[in-house]
Amino acid sequence: MKQDVKMIRADLTKHKFIYLVPLSDFHIEEPQTDIAAIKGYVKWIKDHKNAFTLLNGDLFSVITKKSAADIYEMGDPGEDIKFMSIDKALDVLEGILTPIANRILAACAGGHELKNLFRFAGSDYVYLLMKRLGCEHVYTRDGGILKIRTKPLGKDDRTCFSAIYTHGWGGARTRGAKLRKAEYLAEAAEVDMVIISHDHTQNLARANRLTAGDWDDELGTHRTMLISTGGFRGYAGYPLRAGYQPADLGTPRIRLDKKLGEDGTVRKDIHASI
Repeated sequence: MKQDVKMIRADLTKHKFIYLVPLSDFHIEEPQTDIAAIKGYVKWIKDHKNAFTLLNGDLFSVITKKSAADIYEMGDPGEDIKFMSIDKALDVLEGILTPIANRILAACAGGHELKNLFRFAGSDYVYLLMKRLGCEHVYTRDGGILKIRTKPLGKDDRTCFSAIYTHGWGGARTRGAKLRKAEYLAEAAEVDMVIISHDHTQNLARANRLTAGDWDDELGTHRTMLISTGGFRGYAGYPLRAGYQPADLGTPRIRLDKKLGEDGTVRKDIHASI
């Protein structure tokens, strides 16, 4: 069966282990966005030579009359309506992300970019941002598969870490419902990690499946880390009116390492923290 899902390979073999810090849901044009918090994560990545990121969509809000964040919400009652144009937002994001442009392993668009602009005009501002950063070669609009290699533990070590990533979809109120989306995506690919965004709620869990292997193999377990990223938009506006919980500002940090067993086998050692 032919597959046309895009796959990105990141050769990071000069690092024994790495940190992967997925960033998403900046909604950079909105007044409620915590730009200082975004810059804080960017600085942490820049300051750690073995830290990298994946941009998982909704970096822009693309505010329109029909979007969740209405243009008329961009000012207090009785005050002027002011918000960042998408062209200005492109400049701002370029300025924020340029210090870590060489740490961006992959990127995709989110619902705000696709539904509010691309669907109507065919203009993809996440692609334009990636092109400005010199990273268009790792841009996959819908998401994709990311493979990461770290420093081999021996001459025969071809171990790599794998993730499926996409921005996310639909509405969900409870943490369980939000995490269930990651479980659905885990059913689509046998990978080490599922990285999903959209719900502005940091969440971590594991999905385990038994593996039968070949004829002489014992039963094994395939583990998939389920990772929901947070966001950087505050609570005012449509989240409050819809009765959602306040968003988690920030995102999980994932540590990808390997261990060498007594029998010489290489074991993946994946940890994530909020």
